[in-house]
Amino acid sequence: MRELLREFIRFFISLRLTVALLALSALLVFLATIDQVHLGIWAVQEKWFKSLIVLHTIKGFPVPVFPGGYFIGGLLLLNLVAAHAKRFAFTWKKAGIQLVHFGLILLLLGELFTGLFQEEYQMRLDEGQTRNYSESWRFNELAIADTTAPAEDVVTVIPEKRLARSVAAEKDIQVSALPFRVVPRAYYPNAALAMKEQAPPMLKPVENTSNRGIGPKLLLAPLPMTYKQDQRNLPAALVELIGTEGSLGVFLVSTMITEPERFTYAGREWALSLRFQRAYKPYSLTLVDFSHDRYAGTDIPKNFSSRVRLTTPDGVNDREVLIFMNNPLRHDGMTFYQAGFDNNDKTTVLQVVRNPSWVIPYLSCMLMAVGLFWQFGWHLAVFTARRGGSSALKREETPGPVVALGLVLALRLMAGLVGLWVTASTDGTPAAVGLGVLALEFIACSALLVGLAGRGSWSRPLLGAYAWSSLLVLAGVLAYGFLGGDIYDAILRWVVIGLHLLTAAALLALARSFRRPELVAWFSEPRARVSSTPASA
Repeated sequence: MRELLREFIRFFISLRLTVALLALSALLVFLATIDQVHLGIWAVQEKWFKSLIVLHTIKGFPVPVFPGGYFIGGLLLLNLVAAHAKRFAFTWKKAGIQLVHFGLILLLLGELFTGLFQEEYQMRLDEGQTRNYSESWRFNELAIADTTAPAEDVVTVIPEKRLARSVAAEKDIQVSALPFRVVPRAYYPNAALAMKEQAPPMLKPVENTSNRGIGPKLLLAPLPMTYKQDQRNLPAALVELIGTEGSLGVFLVSTMITEPERFTYAGREWALSLRFQRAYKPYSLTLVDFSHDRYAGTDIPKNFSSRVRLTTPDGVNDREVLIFMNNPLRHDGMTFYQAGFDNNDKTTVLQVVRNPSWVIPYLSCMLMAVGLFWQFGWHLAVFTARRGGSSALKREETPGPVVALGLVLALRLMAGLVGLWVTASTDGTPAAVGLGVLALEFIACSALLVGLAGRGSWSRPLLGAYAWSSLLVLAGVLAYGFLGGDIYDAILRWVVIGLHLLTAAALLALARSFRRPELVAWFSEPRARVSSTPASA
C-alpha cells in the first residue's frame, strides 16, 4: 500500500507530467484555434477550455476527442502544488523561486475563477434614455410580468435552459408566484419570424399552434444556430398557459417580438415575453450625448465616446462620466466599456463586465516579476560584491535578516508599482504623488541593496530612517485607500494597503534586528578572500 502511495505521489510530482501537460496545453490552443473557423469564440471557449473532456459530435453522437481545459489546467495546478510541496524547501536564498511558483499557481487559479464567475452583458442606450439594467448577448429568458400596479411590475423569469429541458421532458413549469402553469410546447434556439402574407420563399416554416396574440399571423421557421461573434441567435418558443379553469391560450414568443403579449387573468394584468436575459442594478445610466469622430474624407472611425450620467439611490456617487476607448466607467464592481454604436450615431452600445478575479492575473505577474528580480538581482549583486580580481573567493553564509531585507525591499517596489497603477487612472495630484513616492522608494531600495551587497556600515542607519518613513507612506496609502477613487478598485487598494502594512512592519523589525552584535560585526568585517599563494617546497 505504501509503495502504491509512493508511486501515486511520484506520478503527480513528475517533471515528465509537467512537460506532457504543457505540450497538451499548446496542442489544445492549436486545435481550438482551428475549430474557431467553424465555431465562434464563445462556443470554442465552452467546448475546448471550459470543459473536462472535449466532445465532438459525429453523426449525432458526442464522442470524446481530447482532454478539456479544466482537466489539463487542474492537473497542471495539482502537479505544480505537489511538486512545490514535495521538492522545494523554503529558504531565504530561494525565496525568489518560491514567489515565481506562487505567482504561477495564482495565475492558474485566476483563470479558473474568471471562467467560473465572469459575467458579460451589453447596455444599449439612445440619447436621453435611462436604464438600470444590462442585457446578455448569449442568454435569454421567459419573462412573465404582473403589470397591475401602476408604480412597479412584479416579474417572474424562467431561463431558456429550463424551457428547453421542459420541452424535452414534456413537463410543466409551476412557479408559486404565478396563478397558472407554464407549459412549453416547443422551443427553437434560433428561429426566424415573418408575416404569413409577406413570408420569403426560402423559409421552411414549422407548424405554429399559437392561438393568442400576434402569433397566429406569423410563420415560424427554425434556423441553424450561429456561432459567429458578430451575430446572435434569436430564439422562439410556443408556450401554453393553463389556469384552474383551463387553458389561457398558446402564445408565440420570440426575442424578435419587441412588444410583450398582454392578457388578463384572476383580476390582474399580465405581460408575457421572451427577452434577452437582464441584470438589474441599484443605479441607472442616462446617455447624455454620443460622439462619433471620423478621419477627414473617410468613414473610418477616429473616436467614439459616450457621455453618461450615473444616478445612484443615495445620490453620493452621482456624476457625469465620459466613456471612450480604453477609458471605461468603473462602479459597484462593474466595468462599462465603449463597445459600439448604432442608429445613425444616436445609440451607444456599452459592454458591461463583472469579473471578481480581475486583479489576480496582474498580481500573479507582479509576484513572478518580483521573484525573478529577487532570484537574479540579489545573487548578481552578491556575486559582484564578492568579485575582486581573484577568481578564488571564500564562500560566506549571508545572515538570514540580510536576505530577508532584500526580499522585503523587492516587495516594497512591487507595492509601489501597484499603487502607481491604482492612481494612474486619476488626474492631477494622486498620480503625481504616486510617481514621486515610487521614485523615492526606488532610490532608497537601490541604495540599501548596494549597501548590503558591499557591507556598507551606512546602510544600517539608512534602513532605520527608511523603516520609519515607510509609516508615513502607509498613512498616505490608507488615506487614499479610504477617501480617494472609485469603490471598484477597493480590492486592489486593499492589496496595496496590505503590502505596505506588511513590509512596513517587516522593515521596523529588521531595523531593530540589525542592531544585534552579530550583524554589527558582519557589517564591520571585511569580505574575506582566498589568496592563491604557491606552496613551499
